[in-house]
Formats: sequence, C-alpha cells, structure tokens
Amino acid sequence: MRKTLVFLFVGSLCCLLPALAQASFYSRPLTLERIRLTGEDVYSVQSYLLNAGYPEVGELDRIYGPRTWQAVINFQEIESVQGDAKGTVGPNTWVAMFYSGAIKAPVFSGPLKLQTPRLSGPQVRSLQQRLLELGYREVGQADGVFGPKTQAGVQAFQRRLVSAAGIKVRTDGVVDGVTWANLFSDFAPEKR
Repeated sequence: MRKTLVFLFVGSLCCLLPALAQASFYSRPLTLERIRLTGEDVYSVQSYLLNAGYPEVGELDRIYGPRTWQAVINFQEIESVQGDAKGTVGPNTWVAMFYSGAIKAPVFSGPLKLQTPRLSGPQVRSLQQRLLELGYREVGQADGVFGPKTQAGVQAFQRRLVSAAGIKVRTDGVVDGVTWANLFSDFAPEKR
C-alpha cells in the first residue's frame, strides 16, 4: 500500500513538472543572437515546444540556440502567429503558447496608453475584458475606450505583476509588450 502511494505521488509529480516548468513570466523578446540568451523564460519556451510536439527544440538546456529558434519558427508557421519577427518569441508568440483563455487576445501592435484623443477599439476592449476577468475592477466597464479608469486598472495589474513575478515591469499604466504578454497569459496574477 505504501509503495503504491509513493509510486502514485512520484508519477503525479512527473506529470506536473512540465506544467510547472512552464509557469514563467514574459520579460523580454527571445531570439537567436550571437551571444545566446539563457534563463527560465527560455526553458519555459523549450518545455512548451517539446510538450506541444516540436522535438526539434532538442534538449531543455535553457539556451536560445538554433534548434530552439527553428522550433519557434515551426510553431509560428503552424499556429499562424502574427506580429512577431520570424523565430522571435515576442508578446504575440508568448500569448499563443501560454494563454488558453476565453477572451481572444488580438495581435499586439504597439503600446496602449492614456492620451488625447483617447485610444479606442477592439484591442482596448479585449484589454479591459481581460483585466475585469482577472478582478481589476478599477477599469469600470469594457467600453473599448482607454480612459483614466483603464489606466488605473493597468497600473494595478502592473504592480501586482512586479510583486508576483519579480521582473522589471513598468507601472505607469502604459501597456507595452511585456504587460500585454503577461496579461494574456495563463499565469497572469489575479486581483481577487
């Protein structure tokens, strides 16, 4: 009986480890460079790709090398990811990998911020809906207009992200690629 329980516990851990390894936050674009990028974010991407059926990624070595780059290109082509450079894990590729939510994340095309005239449209509405889904009620309603309430909701999310992820994130209410990718991630910190 005891051996069976230990076996079940160890077996459960083996199944959970790949999922836990993917629980990372987006902090920078990942691409093939002369001096290779390394880190937990690279490991998360490699682990995701391997588990998603892209064995060309090779070993999970936490180094963004040619094999990882090629696996990312293959993923981008098969999943029709738009908005990021070929072979680069930018905010749109990250969202395609690590977001399975009900709210469709539009392609991130540039910063969203409070300005005059106000930004408006489906990208702002999706941002507001996602913030509300995560419990950031400062937004008010999802009206598709980036006003002071939306900025307050973004700032609250950014502050929560800094404390949850321990990564450098702007906290001024401007939605950049880092904020966007982490907002539309299954690991986005909830306010509740």
